[in-house]
Amino acid sequence: MKRRSILTAVFMVMTVCFTLLFSPRALSFTGYEMGLNDKEYREIVFVSGKPTVFKGTVKETTRVRDNNEQVTLSYKLEGVSGSDNKLSRSVKLTTSIEKRGNQEVHVTTLDSLTESITIDGQQYKLVKDSVFFNGSKVIDHQTVIDYLTGNWHLKKVYEIGRGEGEVTVEMSGESDGYRNAWGEGETRAVQVVLQGEWISDDDPPDVSEWQGSARAVMNRALSRNLNYSESNPELISFSGGFVENRQEDQALKVTYDLPTVSGDTILDRARNRGEENLAYTSPPEVKRLFVKECKDLRGHWARRSIEALCGLGAFDIQGDYFYPGLAIRRGEYIKALMVIGDAVTEEEATTARRGRKEPVEEPIFLDVDNNHPYFKYIQTAYRKGIVQGNGAVFNPNSNLTRAEAISIMVKAMGLESLAPTPAYTTGYYDDAQIPLWAKDSVYVATNYGLIKGDLIGGNRLFRPLDIVTRAEAASLLDQFRVYLNQDFRRDRERIYRFP
Repeated sequence: MKRRSILTAVFMVMTVCFTLLFSPRALSFTGYEMGLNDKEYREIVFVSGKPTVFKGTVKETTRVRDNNEQVTLSYKLEGVSGSDNKLSRSVKLTTSIEKRGNQEVHVTTLDSLTESITIDGQQYKLVKDSVFFNGSKVIDHQTVIDYLTGNWHLKKVYEIGRGEGEVTVEMSGESDGYRNAWGEGETRAVQVVLQGEWISDDDPPDVSEWQGSARAVMNRALSRNLNYSESNPELISFSGGFVENRQEDQALKVTYDLPTVSGDTILDRARNRGEENLAYTSPPEVKRLFVKECKDLRGHWARRSIEALCGLGAFDIQGDYFYPGLAIRRGEYIKALMVIGDAVTEEEATTARRGRKEPVEEPIFLDVDNNHPYFKYIQTAYRKGIVQGNGAVFNPNSNLTRAEAISIMVKAMGLESLAPTPAYTTGYYDDAQIPLWAKDSVYVATNYGLIKGDLIGGNRLFRPLDIVTRAEAASLLDQFRVYLNQDFRRDRERIYRFP
C-alpha cells in the first residue's frame, strides 16, 4: 500500500520576518511566518520530517489612512539546495488602531492569503476559504519607552496534490517587545498543533490520520552603544571621541514532534523529534559623535560620561569648562534626560513656526515661556506626567535633589508601578528620609539595578535630599542610557528559553 506524504509546508505559518529596527513600522514583526530577513529572506519548512530552507525576497507595501493600516506581503522563494523547490505567498492584512491616552490597541484581520509550495515535485496549495486569522496587540507609549504585548491565532488547511491529502494547522502566538532610543527588541513564542490525513492509492482508498506539534521562539534585538576611541596622532585638536555603534541580532529556534516519513510512507507511531535554528547578526553601523573636551574634566571620575552626553547634545557647553562640582539645575536635567531618551522630536524642540496655521503652544508655567531654551522639554515632561511644578511656576533654575532625579527617571520609563504595596522598605538606612512621592521610584531603581546608593560607615545610604552635582547627574544619566540598552534586552531575552 503506497501512502502519500502530506507533511510539507506545515510550519509555514509560524515564521517571523525580521525588519530593520528604529524604522517607522518598528516594534513588531512583519508577517507571521518562520524566517529571518538579512540581505535576503530565509525561511524553514519541514518536508517528510526533514527541514527544507527557502531563500528569496519579500516585498512589503504599506498604506495608512486615518486609523487603519493595510500591509501587503509578497513572497518569492526558492530552495537553498535546489531551484526545483518553490514557494510563493501573497498576504494582505488590515489593522485598525484605537487610541486612548498613551496607549494604542491594534486589531489585525486577514483580507486575503494565497500560498503555493512545491517541494521535490509535490505541490501543497492552500485551500480557499480555509484560513482564519485574528491578532491584536497593545502599545503603551511611556515618555522614553514604548512597550508592546500581543496575541494571535491562525488556522489554515493545505491540500496535497489533487485530493491526495490535507493538513490542518492551528497556531497560537504571543509577543512581548519594547522600543526606546537605545535598544529595541521583541520575542515571540508560538505553539502549533498539526492534524493531517493521507489517502492511499488503494482501491478503495485507505484514509489514515497523523498528528504533530511544534514550538517556536523568535527573538530580535537592536542595540545602540557608545564606545570611546582615542586619537592616535599627537598633533590633533582632541584626544578622542565617541563612536555610536548600532547592531541587530535575530534568532529563531524551533522544536518539533512529527511523524517519521520513510519514502512515501508516514509512520505516525515512530516519531521524528528534533530542533532547527536560524540566526543572523547585522554588520555594525557606526557614527562619530561631536567632540567636546573641557579643561576641568581632565582626570575627573565622570569625564567619559560627561563627554558622551555632550556628544549627544544633552548638555550645551559654552566655553572650555563644564563645572562638574556645581549643582545641576532642574531645567537642565529635564532637557538632558529628554534628549537621551529621544522623547522630544526635532520639530518639537524648536519654537520656530511653520506656516500661519500652526498654533503657538501656550506655556504651562509662568517662568518657562516660549522663548525659554528648555521650553519644549519641560512642556513635554509635564504633559507626560514625569514632572510637576510648584503651583504656576516650575523653577527651572532651582537645584535638583537625588529623590527628584530618580523619581523623574523611573517615571520616564513608566515603571514606578513595579514597587510593592505601601508596607515596604527601600532597604536604605535613611529610608525614613525618602519623600513618599519618591519612594516607589527609589525602590524600583534600586531593585532593578539602576542605582546602588552609597556605603558610608557600614550603612547603605540613598541621601534623598542631597543636591545633585552636574557630574553626578551626567553619571546617572549615562547609566540610564546603558540601562535602556542592556537591561531591557536581557529582561526580554530570558524568554528565549525552552522548558
